Amino acid sequence: MSQIVVVTPNPAIDITYEVPQPRLGEVHRVNDIVRRAGGKGLNVTAVLGQLGLHSRVTGFLGGRGGKEMCDLLSGWDVDQDWVDLGDTCPTRSSVAVRAKDGSVTVFNEAGPSVDGAAWEQLTQTVLAVLQAEDVLVVSGSCPPGTTTKDLAALLRSAREQGARTVLDTSGPLLVACAGLADAVKPNREELAQATGSNDLTTGAKALLEQGAEAVVVSDGPRGMYLFTGGEAGGAWHADAPDVKVVNPTGAGDSAVAALAAALYRQPGGLTRDALKDAVALSTAAVVTPVAGVVDMATYERLHGLVTAEPVA
Repeated sequence: MSQIVVVTPNPAIDITYEVPQPRLGEVHRVNDIVRRAGGKGLNVTAVLGQLGLHSRVTGFLGGRGGKEMCDLLSGWDVDQDWVDLGDTCPTRSSVAVRAKDGSVTVFNEAGPSVDGAAWEQLTQTVLAVLQAEDVLVVSGSCPPGTTTKDLAALLRSAREQGARTVLDTSGPLLVACAGLADAVKPNREELAQATGSNDLTTGAKALLEQGAEAVVVSDGPRGMYLFTGGEAGGAWHADAPDVKVVNPTGAGDSAVAALAAALYRQPGGLTRDALKDAVALSTAAVVTPVAGVVDMATYERLHGLVTAEPVA
């Protein structure tokens, strides 16, 4: 039976502070605080769980933060296969300060530095559990010290194993490794930074020419685009429904979860239905205060309302 394996190379303890009106240089009283397992990959895992899909997670952990991460995940419907970097490489934290007006300021630590040997260990950890027809998701930033060779080796090995892959990263890693993924999911800014083009179609075409089978570009309140290559290739756009945004930071991760779920349920590749589902799920994420949490009632309401139209 196939499974979804989520690699989160740079996980974090996500800490969300509720502050009425944050201002630099002042002391603030925190109204509420939430600590949860975070990082983009674990947000994907959390959303998959809300969709009723069991997953397996791996990545790099270390120090007291790594132990806390395992404890935080103990209540999730997920299998854990972490690579332990030891106490000298502590797991990072990510702090989000949310104001009363809904605006969010995020402070992301860089994470511990890793070398090629650590990446080789992670690749072997993945290959030990990955089977043909599984879906592999690689989501989030990679820790300092990561090279394109490291990430490419993981994706290439997964493809040779017969798995389908979703890649959500940025910068040079996105361009160098796009051709080894069935789907890549940058946002507009990440696509421009990676390809040097501010035009969505031109940027997506550059990644398709690298060998990516599908490129999904999120464009904030303007919705999402799907570009596919090959003889049957095309482009579609789905508008984002108008909702009250509470916290936008988990929207992209929810979209990645939708894409992984689509490949898991329909191995043939991404379609416009997958695009519609990604928009509905990411919209249902921004109405909640914590990244990785989706308002399922909103998702069910929007699921049949989102449309995807062809674009030139």
